[in-house]
Amino acid sequence: MNALAGDPQWLSMLHFDRDGLFDQPRSAVLDNDFFFAPDGRHSPQRELRATLNALRQPPVEGKTHARCRFPARALWLTRKLGEQWPEASCPEWEAWQQRHGQTAPTLIFASGYLGNPASFFGHLMLHLEQKASPQDAAFSYLMDTSLNFGADVPENDGLATYMAKGLLGGYRARYSRAPFYRNTTLYSEREMRDLWQYRLALSEPDRELLVAHLYEIMGHDYEYLFLTQNCASRIARTLELVVDEDLTPGHAPWVAPEALIRAVGKAHMDGTPLLADVRHEPSRRLKTQWRYHDLTHNEQQAAQAVWPLINTLALHAPRFQRLKEKRQSAVLDTLLGHAAFLKQTGEAAELAGIERQLLQARLELPAGAAALPERDIQPIHESTPPGLVRISGVHNSELGNAARLTLRPLQYDLLDSNASRMPDAALEMARTELDFHEGSVRLRRFDLFHITNLHARSVPLPDLPGTAWHASGSVYRARLSCDNCLEGGVTLLAGKSSRLGRHLPFALFGGQLRTTRHQTGPLAPAVQLGLLSNWSTHQRTLMKITRTDALKGKAGQTTRWEAQYRWRLGKTLDLRAGVEGDDQAHEIRVGFSTYW
Repeated sequence: MNALAGDPQWLSMLHFDRDGLFDQPRSAVLDNDFFFAPDGRHSPQRELRATLNALRQPPVEGKTHARCRFPARALWLTRKLGEQWPEASCPEWEAWQQRHGQTAPTLIFASGYLGNPASFFGHLMLHLEQKASPQDAAFSYLMDTSLNFGADVPENDGLATYMAKGLLGGYRARYSRAPFYRNTTLYSEREMRDLWQYRLALSEPDRELLVAHLYEIMGHDYEYLFLTQNCASRIARTLELVVDEDLTPGHAPWVAPEALIRAVGKAHMDGTPLLADVRHEPSRRLKTQWRYHDLTHNEQQAAQAVWPLINTLALHAPRFQRLKEKRQSAVLDTLLGHAAFLKQTGEAAELAGIERQLLQARLELPAGAAALPERDIQPIHESTPPGLVRISGVHNSELGNAARLTLRPLQYDLLDSNASRMPDAALEMARTELDFHEGSVRLRRFDLFHITNLHARSVPLPDLPGTAWHASGSVYRARLSCDNCLEGGVTLLAGKSSRLGRHLPFALFGGQLRTTRHQTGPLAPAVQLGLLSNWSTHQRTLMKITRTDALKGKAGQTTRWEAQYRWRLGKTLDLRAGVEGDDQAHEIRVGFSTYW
């Protein structure tokens, strides 16, 4: 009995997390009715005995039998012990079986979203995929059930409370279910996030057991923390019921959704890869971008002529009228997609009228829209990993030569952002730079968080007003000419960007709240001008100049400029070069980065 109680699958069904952080093992489930034994949350042995006792009891009218409440436990124990349980009426379980009994559990990954701190690193859901014929697959996919694990956050909790409880504890979380089309509306249409479906190669016994277990855990409360007990860690523990691998490390200080996706991509079951295949569901933003770029140059010019301003439509524009009807349809389909994109990302009174006119014009043309051709988009588990280690050689005009070690556990910067992540954005956490010089080690910089969203429009069509922004909290050297002048500060900037071909210039304005050990003025207004250039799929540059002025005379004024270059050498390797300067010194650096 002790061996059975210590079986990894039994512990997974009880959600006793592997290698947990707690001295006393305990289940992450908080509800008492999830357990038969009074101390079942802390004792898998006593919970096993109590479960067996409950399963062996004859049904009692008016009470739900144990095999109905916990069909996965009943199935697993039958397989292990060969014991059969008394027949019982289980209407709720039978309804679940009728709807989901033959479904295939899959994973859905929603790409990161900078509008909500809890979604910075993406989001994971479980998806129960129904078998469907090819002609019904698209509709069936939207009607499939998705299981979402998330915190129960009161509406009146402000941002400070939300962050404090999310990081330190105070929220409960649970699995909820909804038709998948509701999630596509929220993630793909409103928040413009790409969705990736990861199908799993499960054996029939494992698939049956997992579907039964998902029924058991619906509606129960779990412990929740943003960093360690979140959607990624809970779904990982759920999958570990049928995957004999630790999909996420037990003692990690954080568990990101991307980490689980990468683990699934590497995992094997009896020598067979766990990952069967990957399906990409592009966001509305990406679909609009693809449709626009599928147009010829003349058709793109026609699209711009038809809709030159956000509140102006010119359907009789000569460029448009010269096109054949089939190509006019393609232009209008693109503009209708763009109108739908704008409606989801902002509010403008003119959009309803613009969309109505476009739709009327489209209905006058032949029916049928060209299907979007397949794009070769690299799935998230095959993209550049988020962790970074870089070794650089540095020459400082005042301090001489040094070696620099850069460490970043999460996530990406403006130069390594790619199609699998939010475009023209940066999200870095706990980035650390250490300089090794003449036998000593000095901290050059530590970024607790460093977030940028340049909010660039993806196609040259009318756009609603959008704000580019930057937020960071850092410890940094006040001047390049010293190695022991550390200061701390928080920087907030906002402004505009405008895409010009492969270049993205931006201008940000704001301020810095900072310490004053080695600099003057605790509050310094700031302006930053920059240019991000995408030369090819392997090469990017970033140039920027930042001016801060604490309004304390020359002592409170600082100008710092920087140019960076990245050459991607492979999935996990790149070359970085840069030059940087301020009012007192400049430095040149060259280094190689590896990603993990």
